[in-house]
Amino acid sequence: MKKKTMLGLLSVVFLLVLTFVAGCSSDEAGKSEDKGGGNKAGEEKEAKGLDPVTDEEITLTYASWANADLNQFLADKFMEVYPNIKVELVQLEQDGWNDHLTNLASTGELPDVFWYQGNVDIGIRNAWFADMTEYFENDPESDTLLKTIKEPGYFDGERKLAAPAAYQPYTIFLDENLFKKMNVDMPSPDWTYTEMLDLMKEMTVPEQGIFGYNTFTKIVTMAPIVNQDATGEFGWDGESYDLTKDWADAVTQRAEFIRSGVHAPFFDTDEAEAAFGDRQLWAASTGKIAMQLDAWWTVGLFSEPEFIDKGIKWVPYVVPKGDEAKTNHKPAFIDFGAISSASDHPREAYELLKFFGWGKEGWQAKLEAFKTLENEDGSLIFKHPDGLPLIDDEEIWAELRELLPESQYYTDFLERAKEPIPLGGAAQPGFQTFLDEVYFGGEYGDVEAAIANGEVNAHDIAQDLTDKINQYREEAMEELFY
Repeated sequence: MKKKTMLGLLSVVFLLVLTFVAGCSSDEAGKSEDKGGGNKAGEEKEAKGLDPVTDEEITLTYASWANADLNQFLADKFMEVYPNIKVELVQLEQDGWNDHLTNLASTGELPDVFWYQGNVDIGIRNAWFADMTEYFENDPESDTLLKTIKEPGYFDGERKLAAPAAYQPYTIFLDENLFKKMNVDMPSPDWTYTEMLDLMKEMTVPEQGIFGYNTFTKIVTMAPIVNQDATGEFGWDGESYDLTKDWADAVTQRAEFIRSGVHAPFFDTDEAEAAFGDRQLWAASTGKIAMQLDAWWTVGLFSEPEFIDKGIKWVPYVVPKGDEAKTNHKPAFIDFGAISSASDHPREAYELLKFFGWGKEGWQAKLEAFKTLENEDGSLIFKHPDGLPLIDDEEIWAELRELLPESQYYTDFLERAKEPIPLGGAAQPGFQTFLDEVYFGGEYGDVEAAIANGEVNAHDIAQDLTDKINQYREEAMEELFY
């Protein structure tokens, strides 16, 4: 199958930068702090309970880019719980999502509950977000959120303006059949970052045209998070960024892997044509790649007959743990949702946001949807769960496990995927502007490309990038909140 065809099939999930991002490029928080890191500068607050929702007849509007059938199913289930509340789904084109929200806001029609894409500064600067602090901090269900995603959504250390709404973990797929063919043992599910790099090199066999890995996601994003126990990209620790450590090493390692052929040839290049006989063939479908650095949604694609018929057996691994790490922090695509500041019913809108996002009742409904929703031909819409739970609830995780293949690989994966770390743009003010103006468009040009091409040395510029990204954050915080 051509890569272009695959991308067409996966258009809903392959939003790349605009959808999930926040990342260190189209492929590529939580200590608390006084200026944007968490729950009232880290204070533990006792949930006091919420006021009841209204018993009046009201209408709430909702907008997200999640599967349309799933959204409708959840809306129907919510209306069963709250029969006096009508939920209307707002359909928006995924391309230019934030522009569509801007247009709706300009006419006073911003949905009561909505997801936003990428740059959180847009929503804050335009005052789209209602303050949900009172609801969130007095809701006992907030305590059920996975521990690493309780604080993201506090953008000034005081006000809870957004909350995680969906979770797709970074996933590293290994071709088990290729490992067997090369008589190399599969790694432990508790593998480390250095073990992964060593395996990439070991599995590279130039004379056989076999490559160690191919990327959608990148080690540049992974390394600072897993090796520094960071709570965000570029070594974010709740107070500042630091690119002088693992980022500089990882981006240098990436450049070396590209030059030495450990990294597979890039799509639609002369090198790809020479290696695979087709410059537009996706490297992961060639049977010549040991690891595919990707995302959870690709689980379904890799179970398709094309891969099985070629003798490719992709199995999922979590991003490896840092060599000296004390946590299981892993980079993840986290979508965020918010309540409109113009909503006439913020209390009820909060319940809607939670039901579609992290609430247990909502997750029970999602699991039912994954099991039962069908296409017109009677086939299941969901070949595998669309994302992982946002809550630490054994019952929900166990039921989701039943929807996945019986392989031990999936059990191991889920057990180690409960400390997701959101990517930068959606969770940190100033981050996306730094990417646009410095990381991909500053004096070094595209930083990663410049390093790969040998134009600059990562360690020479790491401190400058560190100073700039911290400056961008401080300026964004001052502009947005003070």
